[in-house]
Amino acid sequence: MKPDKLLELAASGVLLLVIASLGWIMLAAWGFPWLRLPSLPLEVILVIALLVAALVLVSVVALRQTRG
Repeated sequence: MKPDKLLELAASGVLLLVIASLGWIMLAAWGFPWLRLPSLPLEVILVIALLVAALVLVSVVALRQTRG
């Protein structure tokens, strides 16, 4: 598998995880307390890490496509 294709696959996977985490946040806020993690800071760190990973991967994929 080409490195560019692997990067695109990783970026799409992380973007799907971001969408899933947004659904998880909405369901947890809507009244499903069993969906909450043990600590709020852990939830915040998890979501921010997913968003940063998505931003970095999408940026790298876009740069590689415009330069290649």
